[in-house]
Amino acid sequence: MIVVDEYLAIRSLVGDTPSDLPDDVLAITTSVHWRILQRLHLPRGGQLSQAMAALSEPGRAAFRRPAPEILEILDPRPLLDQAAEISAAYGGTGLLIAEMLTASLHHGRTLWYGSERNVGRRTRDIARDLGITVNVVT
Repeated sequence: MIVVDEYLAIRSLVGDTPSDLPDDVLAITTSVHWRILQRLHLPRGGQLSQAMAALSEPGRAAFRRPAPEILEILDPRPLLDQAAEISAAYGGTGLLIAEMLTASLHHGRTLWYGSERNVGRRTRDIARDLGITVNVVT
């Protein structure tokens, strides 16, 4: 299982998985899923809203209840305490960053992003401190 961002999740559900991505089940955190669902129900015009708007209705429906063999939504319960610990240790990161980092610690110490601009400097710095590899595939 590999932990991916929302942009790689979108690509995987529409059959556009990058060839550089390992052949394994893709997983997103609950906060990433929440972010996707928010843009489904209330588009704002940003990058994620535009990506979601480009999907067909069946494509958007696939995000409401993704098939676990294609995209796993990670259970947050085993992650939240450690995510809060990471957040506190690094000056109060948001849940999205802390949960992604924690998920990667539980699933191979690797994070996968669909665009370089989606990886913030703070995420890179904390990942480096925690021994997490950040990969970007386009």
